[in-house]
Amino acid sequence: MAATVWMIASTALVFLMIPGLGYFYGGMVRSKNALSLVFLCLMALAVVTLQWVLWGYSLALSETATNPFIGNLKHWLFLDVEYTPHPNAPTVPGVVYAVYQCMFAALTPGLAIGGAAERIRILPTIFYIFIWSTLVYDPIAYWVWAPSGWLYKMGVLDFAGGCAVETASGFAALAFYFVLGKRKGFGEEKWQPHNYLNIILGCSFLYIGWFGFNAGAASLASGRAGIAFMTTSLAAAAAGMTWVGLAYRVEHKFSSFHFCSGAVAGMVCVTPAASFVSTWASLPMGVIAGVCCFYMVEANLRLGIDDCIDVFAVHGIGGILGVFLTGIFANKHVIGLDGSESDGGLINGNARMLYVQLAALAASAAWSFVVSFVLLKAMNYIPMFRLRVDPDAEEHGVDFAELGEAGYSFINDVLKMHMPHSRRSDSSSFHESASIQHPHKDMPMVKEAPSGTISAASGRPQPSSDTKSP
Repeated sequence: MAATVWMIASTALVFLMIPGLGYFYGGMVRSKNALSLVFLCLMALAVVTLQWVLWGYSLALSETATNPFIGNLKHWLFLDVEYTPHPNAPTVPGVVYAVYQCMFAALTPGLAIGGAAERIRILPTIFYIFIWSTLVYDPIAYWVWAPSGWLYKMGVLDFAGGCAVETASGFAALAFYFVLGKRKGFGEEKWQPHNYLNIILGCSFLYIGWFGFNAGAASLASGRAGIAFMTTSLAAAAAGMTWVGLAYRVEHKFSSFHFCSGAVAGMVCVTPAASFVSTWASLPMGVIAGVCCFYMVEANLRLGIDDCIDVFAVHGIGGILGVFLTGIFANKHVIGLDGSESDGGLINGNARMLYVQLAALAASAAWSFVVSFVLLKAMNYIPMFRLRVDPDAEEHGVDFAELGEAGYSFINDVLKMHMPHSRRSDSSSFHESASIQHPHKDMPMVKEAPSGTISAASGRPQPSSDTKSP
């Protein structure tokens, strides 16, 4: 009973990560694109829930499949997913475990979509989420976690999603960049996050939810869950402070944004190791993640790679680091606390584990990038599934172009002021106007100061010494 209650609570915590991710991403981009990212994260939850019940769970985690690469359809439409426990969670009903894993599956494409922020259409993205979950997430999850998966049989150690969630989403985001290209104005204008409070709010939801993400994966209200809880917290703290320190050397100011980015990088890195390592090991893991992910962001900027909200730099690189470092720091005594058997990692003299972890990384990264790239290219050949918004829509903002809505009332006010009087004579005319279907034709372009703040006295942008880049 206690294990069931803990997994249900963990499911609720992981659910909080999905809107949290939307706010986290939404705060990083310009205000005219913020609402669409929150919306897409919630749509990912809806689309993947349908896909998961239809066939996703059975393809990803079928306990009866014998194929080493993909599951079967025994549990399509959640048939026979009731009280019989799954082998991965023998102490809870199968349906509880299935719903918990659904939250993982829903979060992953939401992470990947961040790589296409500020330039992606809504309708094609909805179809992309469904197909990508089937072709990318489900196979990788099966390889790593299903009893017959080829990586599972090799003995790979991935506690809560270093391969299927973090590495897969990071390399899918990189595929978005190579297919869609850079945002209009990238490298020519200096952009900053438009709402630091939303970044902190989103990070807070992610921070809280990650305790369910990692500790809940233990499937027991036990000591291993407690270790996962503590390693998650320590890695986030170490990486957040490391990132802030590195940024301070350059900017000579502390930054909430940098702390949030670092904390997320630390939690990404420790995810595959959370309950496989001793608590102390999460400290060097967090520091390494903070350093490597920070400099990956800097490298992307220098190379001209538009990793819009650092999905590849944080989740892709953080996931790679986490899976590899798990092969070093995995401790057989910690793993054996609940009766599991393992030879541990390099610290236990098991050098073979490094090769297994590298094989898992290579397979997950390559599969995610190649399949994502091919899928995006194929969709672009179909006019109705073309992924990138047109240049005018991109200039005016994805929120207006795709949703006909704004995340902030002042943007609606600007819009109404510039629309013909007949279209704004009453409160409903705005929503009924043709600008909802063709917003870029009648909407004023909402320009934001590329840097600096707004003076309360003049309403004009004022110079700022802040040199942070999003």
